[in-house]
Amino acid sequence: MSSDAQKIQNLKSIVIYSTLGLGTATGLFFLARYFYKKTKANVSQRRSLEVGDPATFAKQLKMAFDNDNYMGWGTNEQMVLQVFNEIPSKTMYTKVQKEYANLYGRSLNADLEEELSSEEYNELIRILNAKK
Repeated sequence: MSSDAQKIQNLKSIVIYSTLGLGTATGLFFLARYFYKKTKANVSQRRSLEVGDPATFAKQLKMAFDNDNYMGWGTNEQMVLQVFNEIPSKTMYTKVQKEYANLYGRSLNADLEEELSSEEYNELIRILNAKK
């Protein structure tokens, strides 16, 4: 084998092994990220049964979004208002937002905007702004 052919063969080997290594590292990254998010969701899920915990409020809001009538679709706006009235402070609301993201992988504010009319959303903002 000539010197040039040997260099080309070495270069091919380097490219192949680098690509395999990069693919493996990427796969491991996504796998680790998946388990990290799953663990955070499980911790939030366990705490969601404690009264006054941010995860409990997050779960109540999600349930209000999902359960309105006997058909099982629509938003229970009264329940959303009730939960917002029970949240004691703006700081707690920030924690509720984090727990909602941990549990459902979605933004609470985006879901509120999607599920409520502009009047209902503005009412929630007024309730939130009245809190310390």
